[in-house]
Amino acid sequence: MKKIVFLAATLFMFFAISANAQQRGPREHMTPEQQATRMVERLTEELKLDENQQKELQTYFTEQFQKRQEEFEKNRPAPENREAMREKMEKEREATDAKLKEVLTEEQYNTYKANEEKRMKEMQQHRGERPPRH
Repeated sequence: MKKIVFLAATLFMFFAISANAQQRGPREHMTPEQQATRMVERLTEELKLDENQQKELQTYFTEQFQKRQEEFEKNRPAPENREAMREKMEKEREATDAKLKEVLTEEQYNTYKANEEKRMKEMQQHRGERPPRH
């Protein structure tokens, strides 16, 4: 009886992990264009972007995601490069922030900043729930 319960629990865990991996898989293999489209769709939903804003941000994000992908393929981040990578990402974040401030209305930009702050807090909470990496 214990063997059957153990086997059932093991199978359940296997299928749960497998299903979770399948849900996450396609996201990791998105092209820069797909990533940009997804980002613009999210911002359009959250901020009610007009057509001109959508086009301008689609172009901007596509370029940014292409650069990021090329850089990542060229220089896979090694542990000793983490600080440099962090600084570079911070500069990219600042550039994106400046572009959004230029394209969005003041009200849209304020909503964007509030949403990003909320998202960052949620990510930090989830990060605290995970076991530390070794």
